[in-house]
Amino acid sequence: MTKSEKNLGKYYIEEKFSLSWPTTAIGKLDKNGTILYKLPYTDKYVYYPVEVAHYALGNIEMFLDTKDKKYKSAFLKQVNWLVENITDKGDFGVWEHHYILPYYDFNRIPWVHGMGQGLAISALLRAYQLTDDKIYLETAKKAYGAFEKDIEEDGVRYVDEHGDIWLEEYAILPPPHILNGFIFALFGIYDLYRVTRSKKALNLFDKGVKTLEKNLNLYDNGYWSLYNLIHRYPATKNYHELHIKQLKVLHELTGKDIFNEYAERWGKYMNKPMNRFRASSRRMIIHWKRYGIKTLRIYLMRKKWLKE
Repeated sequence: MTKSEKNLGKYYIEEKFSLSWPTTAIGKLDKNGTILYKLPYTDKYVYYPVEVAHYALGNIEMFLDTKDKKYKSAFLKQVNWLVENITDKGDFGVWEHHYILPYYDFNRIPWVHGMGQGLAISALLRAYQLTDDKIYLETAKKAYGAFEKDIEEDGVRYVDEHGDIWLEEYAILPPPHILNGFIFALFGIYDLYRVTRSKKALNLFDKGVKTLEKNLNLYDNGYWSLYNLIHRYPATKNYHELHIKQLKVLHELTGKDIFNEYAERWGKYMNKPMNRFRASSRRMIIHWKRYGIKTLRIYLMRKKWLKE
């Protein structure tokens, strides 16, 4: 059964976890109530659009559950930040990032976050349906344009040698091909289709789904799912579980059995404790090959960052 009704309602995956961020070591609210993110291994807080969108979706979910206006207010504070901080590129818009995150070679500053674009679209469209204010719809449409632009054009699209379209979480070259970010981008595109019935959005969604159908096997190492393809990191337990949830949603949206088949297969991988150990060990080996002795320093930095 495909889900195409115009009323979006709650997001596809539960986002209530984000409501705890202001009380953790890596998140806090600014004076206006917008979520701030603590950059890894630093004491610097920044506006990270993907986190703003997550926090927005968590609050709208709580508002729909409880009708408590404090959640509606928090939701609108996040989406208003998204409206006010999108960078206009002419026929499209992006949320630019002027800081660097660990693990990837950010060869361009500012860079764009394809997953953030998708999550922001989903949040903005829910704000549009909640308030009937077209500024949210227009901003969502503007943000969608980044999916029609290649990375070299300041967008987030990458077309491989086979003509397959990838939507990159980190819009950098070479493309990391991060699985969860690609799928979150597709959810945003599908939301735009649901609200506007845009044939262009539906066509892009279908092309992205086709790319995943052809390449999903590359994310399966025989005992766990991979986080990305550039380093072939086995996913953490949380990301592995997220992959399973996302694939189940894709199966519901598209009716394509391949997504349910992989969701079930990856679910079974979790039944064997040795698989999780192998995944963790493999991540450490890959880190060591990339960073050598710096691996230990990175581990200690992360531990300190989380503690603070």
